[in-house]
Amino acid sequence: MICKLCNKRKAEQAHHIFSNTKLNRKFYKDFLNHKDNLLPLCSTCHLNKPIPKWNEIEFCKHFKIIPRTKTGRRIWDRMAI
Repeated sequence: MICKLCNKRKAEQAHHIFSNTKLNRKFYKDFLNHKDNLLPLCSTCHLNKPIPKWNEIEFCKHFKIIPRTKTGRRIWDRMAI
């Protein structure tokens, strides 16, 4: 597989677009390692280039789920999605 940032080198690593933190694993375990949340990168790009990240709302919109954290739920409700 080719690196999604440089489109030149072989991807050696997978980067979580929505971070794989302890809290996120607690609430979104089923979705964190989904292929849509993993970005294949070469080690050079992974260390030296800015990598796109999702916040909780962007992550939930992508997977069409309601946020599971209190903060995420408040934002979601204010957005009237």
